[in-house]
Amino acid sequence: MTAILYAAAVLAAVRGPKELFILLLAAMGVAASVELKRLAGRAGAAALLELVVVAAGLLSLLYLRYADAPRPIGCGIDCMWGPVLMTIVAVWAGDVVAYLVGSSVGRRKIVPRISPGKTWEGTIAGVVAAGIVVILWSRPELGPPGWTMLIAVLIGVVAFAGDILESWVKRRAGVKDSGTLFPGHGGMLDRIDSLVAASTLVALVVVAVRRMG
Repeated sequence: MTAILYAAAVLAAVRGPKELFILLLAAMGVAASVELKRLAGRAGAAALLELVVVAAGLLSLLYLRYADAPRPIGCGIDCMWGPVLMTIVAVWAGDVVAYLVGSSVGRRKIVPRISPGKTWEGTIAGVVAAGIVVILWSRPELGPPGWTMLIAVLIGVVAFAGDILESWVKRRAGVKDSGTLFPGHGGMLDRIDSLVAASTLVALVVVAVRRMG
């Protein structure tokens, strides 16, 4: 139920008025900052790095909400929520597939000292799932096919890196979850760690494509 309500709120803000989306990002930023302040005492420089990633990611989400590409197939010129929604769906798909595969057939631990629950099997499956979402979602307006493939190949990897960074912060701070904001799902950082990293990647690529004309 927590996951459903969280997803519904995010999707409603993406499709809603600009003010609602900005309010959501502001709430995310405040909640994440409060959690990082609590963790910073023991996490040190890792918490500062996480703060930079969160700030960059939230700004990237705001930019992607109004960027011109990529958009879902059949989406009209006024469909400005395409890039940010693509990023969100790709990250969520990667997380879900990684969890399902990792918990069912995962055997080989990828970073046991930082995140003992993650496996190579689950991680690879999540990266592939995220990439497939990008490929299916993107349209030629993104630019040369290489740019679409670049996002598809990297988005899952970068999202995983964002997850690992947050796990590193928590391990240094000696806690399991960043907070208790979402019952059964931890804190805000636990929910947006992959998203803020992935959105920064997508924003940088979209900016590069648009500058190339």
